[in-house]
Amino acid sequence: MKENQTNKLAFILICFVFLMFIEATIFGNGSIVLVLLGIGMIYFSLRKRTRFLFWTGFILILISIFSMWSLRLLLMAIMAYILYKLWKNEPIQQVIRPFDTVYKETPNSVIQNKLFSSQTTPFNAYEWQDVHVQGFYGEHVIDVTQTVLPKGTSFISIRQSLGKVTIYVPYEVPVRLHYATIIGEANIFGRGLQRLWNQSVVLKDGYQEDVSYASELVVTVSTWIGDIEVIRK
Repeated sequence: MKENQTNKLAFILICFVFLMFIEATIFGNGSIVLVLLGIGMIYFSLRKRTRFLFWTGFILILISIFSMWSLRLLLMAIMAYILYKLWKNEPIQQVIRPFDTVYKETPNSVIQNKLFSSQTTPFNAYEWQDVHVQGFYGEHVIDVTQTVLPKGTSFISIRQSLGKVTIYVPYEVPVRLHYATIIGEANIFGRGLQRLWNQSVVLKDGYQEDVSYASELVVTVSTWIGDIEVIRK
């Protein structure tokens, strides 16, 4: 997986948000209110799938572009990127229509809630505990092959704004997965890299009809900008 691509995109977006903040606070440009309002409308329109909010938010952001130099700079950067892709004869990433249906071992085998963190389950065998994590930024590696899942359903739930999640799953354990992101990449069970724009991935793997399983794993990952990789080994 090209794990750096989403992180680079997140870094660029954060830089432009920082520039907008400087312009609003130091230079007193009040148009940032329109930007925030427009972003909020677009965000809720993507969740509720309402065209009115989407286009209203788009118009507000368009108005702000003409009054904020930071947004004009962002627009120029986007146009330069498109021209570069056309010059290199590379396909520009298709945006899905919004209205279509170095790690540090964590002690005690627990991935902990932290605002900023890079965590992994222990490198040796450990006793399983369900994982429930909330944070702003995180790089998490969870290796289920180093433990024995108890009977019944085990859970991995991660909600964060930025970061990548990597999960290693044994071949014999069936998995149900739900991954939702605004911008991210998914590489799940070797099915190929998939770029996501405000989309969700819901799938089952390892289940067979008329077969009962002693253990199963349910994975739920939700991010704003982040990647997921699920690997069987």
